[in-house]
Amino acid sequence: KNRKMGKSFLKHNSKSLIRIKKKWRKPIGIDSKIRKRTKGAPKTPKIGYGSSKRIKSLNATGLKTIHVFNLNDIKSSIILKRSYSYCLSKNISLKNKKLIRYFSNQFNLKILN
Repeated sequence: KNRKMGKSFLKHNSKSLIRIKKKWRKPIGIDSKIRKRTKGAPKTPKIGYGSSKRIKSLNATGLKTIHVFNLNDIKSSIILKRSYSYCLSKNISLKNKKLIRYFSNQFNLKILN
């Protein structure tokens, strides 16, 4: 269930020049060696570096996440508890969060936040 190692792609000259931020931007220069993909030039992002479909939707615990907005969302997914973890929405009141946490402790459901 492991993801591929994430390869870090950097903008050209971002290692040597401080004013260039260390994040990826596609090279667009007319004579750019990276754009032309010449031998010895740094690698560019391609579709082949991606993760497989069955692993892509999993979080760090190896489970898929379900966003919970109210108690009914948890009640309806008790059957699926083995393959899902739950993430509580930001805009739930404290009273409802306590209810959801109490209910999830009874059924041994994994809540991430």
